[in-house]
Amino acid sequence: MNGPIMSIDRRTLLLSTGAWPWLNACQLKIGETLPPSRIVGAEAHAGHRLRGALPAASQSRKTRVLIVGSGASGAAAAYTLQKSGFTDFSLIDLAQTFGGNARSGGPSDARYPWGAHYLPQADEENRDLIDFLEHAGAMKNGVYNEDYLCHDREERIYYQGSWHEGLIPWVSLKPQDRSEVEAFLKLVESIRGKRDAKNKHAFRIPLDESSRENEYIQLDQQTFADFIRGQGWHSPFLSWYLNYCCRDDYGTDWEETSAWAGLHYFAARSGDKDKVLTWPEGNHWLVKQLMVGSEDRFQGDELSCRLLSKGKGWSLETYKSATGRVTAWEADAVILAVPRFVAARLGVDLPFAKQQVSYAPWMVANCHARSLPTNAGPGPGLAWDNVPYGSASLGYVVANHQTIARYPGASTLTSYWPLTGGSSEYLRTMAGFRASEDWARLVLADFDLMHPGFRSEIEGIDIWLWGHGMIQPKPGYLWGQLRDAMNQPTAYPGLYLAHTDMSGISIFEEAFAQGVKAARGVLRQLG
Repeated sequence: MNGPIMSIDRRTLLLSTGAWPWLNACQLKIGETLPPSRIVGAEAHAGHRLRGALPAASQSRKTRVLIVGSGASGAAAAYTLQKSGFTDFSLIDLAQTFGGNARSGGPSDARYPWGAHYLPQADEENRDLIDFLEHAGAMKNGVYNEDYLCHDREERIYYQGSWHEGLIPWVSLKPQDRSEVEAFLKLVESIRGKRDAKNKHAFRIPLDESSRENEYIQLDQQTFADFIRGQGWHSPFLSWYLNYCCRDDYGTDWEETSAWAGLHYFAARSGDKDKVLTWPEGNHWLVKQLMVGSEDRFQGDELSCRLLSKGKGWSLETYKSATGRVTAWEADAVILAVPRFVAARLGVDLPFAKQQVSYAPWMVANCHARSLPTNAGPGPGLAWDNVPYGSASLGYVVANHQTIARYPGASTLTSYWPLTGGSSEYLRTMAGFRASEDWARLVLADFDLMHPGFRSEIEGIDIWLWGHGMIQPKPGYLWGQLRDAMNQPTAYPGLYLAHTDMSGISIFEEAFAQGVKAARGVLRQLG
């Protein structure tokens, strides 16, 4: 990030909205009243202490295996170790609670997500994931638990003044739009069925089980937008829809998303299972199931600072902000389940090139309302996922959609905003300058679009900023030399890596696979 960007003051930044359309809703209106709002998730500030000097370690702790990072990858590593009968491990994280970008909030009877909030049904070939879902009670003998499959209505779109079920408003599309959407979906079906000479699918989950034939991986050299335009498709709706999908899964505009990643979104799964699994707390439910039996091995508020080779093992120094003390963790093996830019700052030489790795910033707002939205126009009623066509947001999810008393008087609506439209570094900096009231105006303007007058029902807005929400699959990264190097065993005995940075796509299935792989490496080493 360049110096001049960091020196911009808040007033100048908020006035320079021309290049950032999603800022325009934040202008102050005379006489405007806003519900109370606040920005939560303050441990991001503690993370910046990595850049400063720290006191010497005042205490030490020993464990055979130390897992650093408690997102889905770290939790999957803990699950794999415990499932094998290995229990001499500890799990630490900068955050107070485990979960990574799948954390949740709210009381036990009214949870809501702060990040990832659903899991598509797994293909039968993904045996590790299927076994975990069986273990967690999400499946039994191959049949999904109906309580966890998204209840009807799953999704709807607000398009041209009315709501339509699903994300494609077929009856309202112009002939050109309909024709090109159908052509794209036909292309996806043809790709989904393709296998190479080694019988590998063109696209698969985990990603590294996909075909490596040049016919497919060369798609990583262009953007998804360029690929679609290269087919002769220029439908405004198709462009919006595919851009929405890239922003939804990758936090990245389709003009910056690898064409391989764009097609992977649609073609990597079998297509015969159209329901998703979801919970009020989102994917935090999955992480909590991974952590069952390991909760007492978790230590939060541990900022990893320096990793040192020590004899046949490792020593990791961590800083606890609550006490100001530094602890030296000694372990035979370490699993770094953290983003690569964090791992690269710990003092060991790991494959990393800052200019080739980009992370998507996000804003998530949980809006606490005394009632639920109603339709201002025709169309189907409230769904789990409610998407406004043309908005800079992804819409909102009804957090308590899955509960038995699904639509009580009060609810929490989770509004998702991938911050796109400029460089991720600049957008991340800009997000840090904005007050909670700025974000609240943005969210309320989005509700005004979908539900005029509903803003008066919102009693409070909690906001979470994810500065480095997920790895961005930009052209050249997925099948380039850097990611290949990042997936090679480290040059250090006893040091293992597990994170979706190594996949290039930040979805639960990839995080889970990375954690399982790292834990199995540890088990082979330690016997």
